[in-house]
Amino acid sequence: MSQQLHARFAAHKTQILAEILSPGPDASPKGSIDLHILPLINRLNEHRKIITTSSCSGRISVFLEGSKKLAGEGSRAIGEAPEPDEKAEFPSGNAGMGGKGGGKWLFVSHDPVDCNDMTPREVCQMLLGGHVLGLGSMNNQVLTEPVLSEAGTGVSSSTRLVHMKFEPMILHIQTLDLQTARIILTAALSAGFRESGIMNPGLTEHSFPMIAIRCNGLVVDSIIGVMNVTPSGIKMIVDENYLKTMMLVSSLRFEDNKRRIDAFSGKIEQVLFNQGQAPSKESKGERKIRKREEGLRRQRILRAAQAHGESQL
Repeated sequence: MSQQLHARFAAHKTQILAEILSPGPDASPKGSIDLHILPLINRLNEHRKIITTSSCSGRISVFLEGSKKLAGEGSRAIGEAPEPDEKAEFPSGNAGMGGKGGGKWLFVSHDPVDCNDMTPREVCQMLLGGHVLGLGSMNNQVLTEPVLSEAGTGVSSSTRLVHMKFEPMILHIQTLDLQTARIILTAALSAGFRESGIMNPGLTEHSFPMIAIRCNGLVVDSIIGVMNVTPSGIKMIVDENYLKTMMLVSSLRFEDNKRRIDAFSGKIEQVLFNQGQAPSKESKGERKIRKREEGLRRQRILRAAQAHGESQL
C-alpha cells in the first residue's frame, strides 16, 4: 500500500476528529457522543488504520413523523400548519428540533428508564407530556375503548404517525484497507451484531472501506399514536398499560445491547491490539499525527466529563 494512501487516510482521520471537537452540537438528537460508547470509540481511534464516523450507544425514543408531502405540492403538505406554530406546539427539549423528514423527537433516552414504581399514566406523561389529546393538565380523560377506536379512524396521506422505538447500538467505522474492515466485521458478527456489513464492497484502490455495526434483532418499533390535521394534537391508539410494558421491555433490551457492546469491545481488543495488528514502529510523521489525535481524544473526554459534572484526569 502506498505511502500516499496512508497519508491521505491520516489526514482524513485528523479532519474527522477535529469536526467532532468543533463547537456546537452534532447532527444527532442527543447532540454529542454517548458516554456509554465513548471508551470503545476512543480505543478504536487509537488504531492508525481506523476512524469512527458516527455512532449511537442505543436509545429508546418517541418520534413524531414529519409532514408527508405530495408530488407537485411544493414545500408544505396539504393542511400543514406553518413551521413556527408547529415548533411552538412540539418543543423538543434537549433532543433537538430536527429529525429525519422534519419529524420531532418527543422523548429520547440513552439509558434504561426505571418505571417499575410509576403508574401507567405517569409513564405516558413522561413520554408524551401534554402533546396528547386527553392527557393535558386540564383533561385527565381515561383512554377507554371508544376513545382508542375513534383515534384509529380517518388515517390518510396527511396523517403523521407517532412511533415508540428501541434501537440498539449502531456504529460506523472507516478503515484504511479491506483487510482491517474484514477483521472488524468478523468481530462484530461474533459479538451478536448480526446485521453488520461492509457498506461499500465495490472498492477501488483510492477508497476507504466503511463498516456498519448493527443488530436489527433487538429493534422494537411500535406505532402508538396518530396526528391528523384537525383536531390539532396527537391521539393515542394504544392504552397506557401498553406504553409501560414497552418501557419495561426496552429496559431488558438495553441489558442485551450492553452485553453485545462489551463482547464486541473485548474481541476488538483481542484481534486488533493483542495480535500485532497495531503498528509497532512508526515514522516521525505518523508519530506527530498520532500525538495530535491523542490530544484531541483527551480534550473530547474532558469535555464530555465536564458536561456531566464528573471529574477526570
